[in-house]
Amino acid sequence: MKQSIQNLLLVENQTYDEYSLKYQAKTTVSKFLYIFAYLLPGVVAYFLVNIKPVHDFLSDALGFKGYNFQYFMFIVFTLFWHLFFPIFMLRKSEKLEWRKVFAFLSLDRFSFKEVLLVAPIAFAMSVLLSLPYMMTLYEPFQSWLNSIAGFRIPDHSIFASYEAFYGAPLVVTIIMLIGNFVGEEIYFRGYLMKKTAFLGRYNWLVNSVLFCLYHLWQIPQTWPLIVPFIFFGLTMQLRKNLYTMIAFHLFFNIAGVQIYHVLLGLGGIH
Repeated sequence: MKQSIQNLLLVENQTYDEYSLKYQAKTTVSKFLYIFAYLLPGVVAYFLVNIKPVHDFLSDALGFKGYNFQYFMFIVFTLFWHLFFPIFMLRKSEKLEWRKVFAFLSLDRFSFKEVLLVAPIAFAMSVLLSLPYMMTLYEPFQSWLNSIAGFRIPDHSIFASYEAFYGAPLVVTIIMLIGNFVGEEIYFRGYLMKKTAFLGRYNWLVNSVLFCLYHLWQIPQTWPLIVPFIFFGLTMQLRKNLYTMIAFHLFFNIAGVQIYHVLLGLGGIH
């Protein structure tokens, strides 16, 4: 019975396994650097956005008004950093041709079944299995994080309210959202999860936890979601399909907010 369930959930992908084995970080230094690569964009974004003197100086120097500097930075990090860094490294460092770059990032295995069936089921299961934690520990954890000065979302942040984040022009908002659930999945699941395959059976868990911690500029909103976030790495480990994860991420960002914050009335942006 256990083996039957495992066969149903787990998809074999020889190409995925071969790339993970061949191109995972090998040296101690490279292992450290790829672990740190999970957090690096979050550290830089926190410094540029959450530190108000830095934010104000750069915003004025670049001529951005209102929240436009943050919209610009959001696109830079979630789309360009997360998209072009893996491509640059695979092309220049690993010397892969374009076909193999797409294969490495798991972009060559589109499946309607994964997107329209598996992803929504995986998301629904993540919600159900996370409910005990969400209903008991989520809000106390969020309140504690919000009590720490360096962890609070600053008033000038686009994450301080829904109105601020979704106040961008429609085209900018669409680009931001694409960068969020496409760019992040390419970077964290498509690229880094293979580079840190040296972590063995714990790779998916480390991927999930570091992905959660990476959101430094919105700590009280994101870090308390640590249990739901675990299902990002787990779903990729089981399905080995990036399109599943892009759809899963989309459901998490859109439906997750409605379920956790609206339907259940838990935390969220006020």
